[in-house]
Amino acid sequence: MTASNATFEPLKLSDFCDRIHVDEREVRYALARGIVPKGMRKTPGRGNHRQFDARQSFWMAIVLRLKAAGVKTPLAGEIAKWSERVKGYAVNSGWDWEFSPFDGRLRTEKSWILEVGDAKFVRIVTNANPSAVGMTDVTKWVCMATKNIDASANPIVVVAVNLSELAKLLLGDRSV
Repeated sequence: MTASNATFEPLKLSDFCDRIHVDEREVRYALARGIVPKGMRKTPGRGNHRQFDARQSFWMAIVLRLKAAGVKTPLAGEIAKWSERVKGYAVNSGWDWEFSPFDGRLRTEKSWILEVGDAKFVRIVTNANPSAVGMTDVTKWVCMATKNIDASANPIVVVAVNLSELAKLLLGDRSV
């Protein structure tokens, strides 16, 4: 890890909820419905407390923020899983190689936005593309049902999750 991406210490459930401004009941509800990030047990076992590593924290934060915006919990889980593609654009393309939130690298100076259209389409928008000026979509609208690009998609209602700001919250940046 670089100095700008210090090690992310696992968060207890209460600390996780404080950082992303959600009630613990919302997290427990999602977990009880089987919406569980990779590497986390569905039930922690007696006497064990849930802890979220960076990847799990980021994934669950996306789910909870989408749920708060009205996206049904199972779909929010699918969208969070799909959003892991951000690494391909940030790291693999070299646009923002230090931002890889699902690998625990949460710092970025760029903007990364996950957009959900009409609760059935998703895309990633960023200003990190060196070949473009301003915010541009790096993925076209993808239909969550088929996981294919839908060239005819023209959503009416768009919900945006600011992944960059979500990462700041998880790092404990209270200014967000």
